[in-house]
Amino acid sequence: MQRINEDLEVIEKDAQKLIQCRCGHVLGPVTNNYKEHTLKKESPLSEAGPFVNPYNIGGGRFVFRQFCCPDCAILLGTEIALQGAPLLWDIQVKG
Repeated sequence: MQRINEDLEVIEKDAQKLIQCRCGHVLGPVTNNYKEHTLKKESPLSEAGPFVNPYNIGGGRFVFRQFCCPDCAILLGTEIALQGAPLLWDIQVKG
């Protein structure tokens, strides 16, 4: 077992390395972006907090994304991205 952060770890099952939530739910192989296997919520940037872009710079072109475990619903990560942009792959583990 290799810990990624307090909520994610790498496990080995049937000779394959997988990313797993702390609740035990498998989020897919390490060769994939774990965010693709989560519950996703995309919101206006203002939902990230009152001090994030208070002057609406970008005119709504940016979104706030939240990623939760589909089993226990713990928040696993967030990102701010251009609307319609692919998911950021910010955690990559060697397979």
